[in-house]
Amino acid sequence: MSRRESFAVQLDNHRRTSQRRGSTYAQRLSLAEHVGTATDEVTAPFTSTFAPNEMRQLALVAHNHMKPAMKQFIETYSEILKKFRITGTQTTMKMCKSMWGEDDPAIHYGLTCTSGPLGGDAQIAALMCMEDLGGIIFFVDPLSAHPHQADIDSLLRLANCGNVIVCPNPASASSMMHTLRCALLKGERARGMIPSFFETLESPAVEEYKHAQAVALANVIRGKSPADPAPQAAEPPKEEKKVMDTGKRAVSFGDDVVEVAPEQGAKHTGPSISDTEIDRALMGQSMMFSDARLQALLNNDSDDDSDDDSDETGEVVAVPTAKVSKGLFGIKTKTATKSKTRMNMKKLGKSVRKMIIKD
Repeated sequence: MSRRESFAVQLDNHRRTSQRRGSTYAQRLSLAEHVGTATDEVTAPFTSTFAPNEMRQLALVAHNHMKPAMKQFIETYSEILKKFRITGTQTTMKMCKSMWGEDDPAIHYGLTCTSGPLGGDAQIAALMCMEDLGGIIFFVDPLSAHPHQADIDSLLRLANCGNVIVCPNPASASSMMHTLRCALLKGERARGMIPSFFETLESPAVEEYKHAQAVALANVIRGKSPADPAPQAAEPPKEEKKVMDTGKRAVSFGDDVVEVAPEQGAKHTGPSISDTEIDRALMGQSMMFSDARLQALLNNDSDDDSDDDSDETGEVVAVPTAKVSKGLFGIKTKTATKSKTRMNMKKLGKSVRKMIIKD
């Protein structure tokens, strides 16, 4: 039996034994009735506990061959869609306004973007970057070539980066309507059901990217190659390991705790942090190096140009200077730390200030 014939036999057996696929007309008719009942329940009139302007926009987009399906979708789920600020490409927005009217004060329309090939998908992606997009219902045509395929890929990639709700076909969009209705009915208790409509989220992969970018930036500033690995903490000598361990303390960077040992040979007059551990904490805990943060690092030793670090106390003060992503959804909270301990940036600060003065 050839591979093609073997696959055909397996597929035929799967069709006969599968319980998920309606193999008879009666079963398919029963499934259609169940779908109709569920749709009637979710499309019944209701009052939302959230006003449209309290949530981020919901984008509706459809390729040409999918526009009839989008029109039917809007007609079916208008009761839910009208509770959001709807944005979308030009044709989709015209469909919404023709069905809902343009003068109804209860309906809040969002941005009307241009056609997809002329930049409409890029405009929707810009809304996401501006933190005013909570979800995308995008009926993609998988069987046609698109002149703006790069824009489509960019929109979907950024949606994944921002952990935004995306429904790429009618089946997923119809299922999402049940979740949206439930969240709108429950109110504040259900914000976690549709978090991207209220908070700026991040993909779990963004944390690793920010770490790599922070390491590359620090390497460039120090005159090294961006591809150099992150600095690693040196292991203490075995004979002094016991003494080092007794002096350890826990230092909190954001919500992460790092055990830090005092520098070898230094007199322990209070809690202290090693330069390497500070560098790792600043660069590795998904922090974004903003201009203000970099300036703070460069100016850290402006008050004292001496090389004696014995007067440092290692005091840690929390200040809102960076964004930290936490959790599966990557919800951003503005928390960070600033340490008065001498960082391993003294030479960097001096050299940069000399370059500025020369310029």
